[in-house]
Amino acid sequence: MFSSHHVWAEVLPEERADIGYHYYDGGGVEVDGATMLVRKNFAGKYSIYGGYHHDSISGASPDVLAGASEYNEERDEFTLGGTYLYDNTLMDLSYTYSDEDDYESNLVSFDISHEMFGAMTKMNIGASVGTDDVERVDLDSFAEDLDRYLFRAGISQVITKTFAMQFDYEATVEEGFLNNPYRFVFVNGVSQGSGSEEYPDTRTGQAYSLKGIKYWQHRASSSVGYRFYRDTWDIRSHTVDLNYSQYIGNQWVVDVYGRYYTQDKADFYSDNFSTRLRYMARDKELSTFDSFAIGGRVRYDLFKDYKFLRTASLNLAVEYLDYDYDDYSGIESVADTASLGGGYSFDATTIQFYISSWF
Repeated sequence: MFSSHHVWAEVLPEERADIGYHYYDGGGVEVDGATMLVRKNFAGKYSIYGGYHHDSISGASPDVLAGASEYNEERDEFTLGGTYLYDNTLMDLSYTYSDEDDYESNLVSFDISHEMFGAMTKMNIGASVGTDDVERVDLDSFAEDLDRYLFRAGISQVITKTFAMQFDYEATVEEGFLNNPYRFVFVNGVSQGSGSEEYPDTRTGQAYSLKGIKYWQHRASSSVGYRFYRDTWDIRSHTVDLNYSQYIGNQWVVDVYGRYYTQDKADFYSDNFSTRLRYMARDKELSTFDSFAIGGRVRYDLFKDYKFLRTASLNLAVEYLDYDYDDYSGIESVADTASLGGGYSFDATTIQFYISSWF
């Protein structure tokens, strides 16, 4: 959400406060809201932080709109955490609670990072456990559970004075109700009614990512990264991202980046099934599709050492996204069944504006 800079030596994160606004528009959905984050350090080895995130969501994506009316909902997310520094080791424990009209989420995360070999190598390991409650706003008797388990590990290595590499691994296990209770499917061009998707009750995934970071003269850096993901639903995805960052004078920092993503469909996905199956999905995010994003971030430093603040900055980020689906039609009405199986595409724009201050 808020930008960060890589630090090789283990130190407590900087004391800071952020407040911002974000906006998203694409695929028939608009989202806007506010974000706040505060972190405070104590005694050189303790740090506590808290955050709040609010979303106002309106509209509906085509696959939901076909089986339900447009919607408006609010989502609130609260995070509370603490960090402890012991020698060259950082330990972080956090709890996040999210609530909306038909979904409640609880997530506890624990992470450890340790630097060694004169700050040339940094290793990290972490885990998260989440429990979610899924409901329907139009059916009081509907109530399902979802449990989520995440494990992550990584290593960062300084190769030369101006080049570093980073490798990360993540494993996820989900058990419980994994589909959307409102989405429907088509069988031979006939709508099966709202909420007819059926998913397996478990999903296991693994992701591997590798990134190279190059530091240039004149206060600039660039990076290139690759990520591969696979899971037990037969989804395979590839992500490539590029980033360039440049300081301009003493007060401006400009970042530009691009990202390309592509994936294969889940083995029980179809835009139009020929017969009813045990598992059936019509979620476009489980189809065959690719996307690309281009964006930029600008930071302007307001001042240095003003009263109790070390510095503060204004930040603006803008991103353009384009999605192309190979085997999802995006129809919004059962009257459009002649279009089933066709391609669907949409673009989206995100805007973030926030103020950051460091104590």
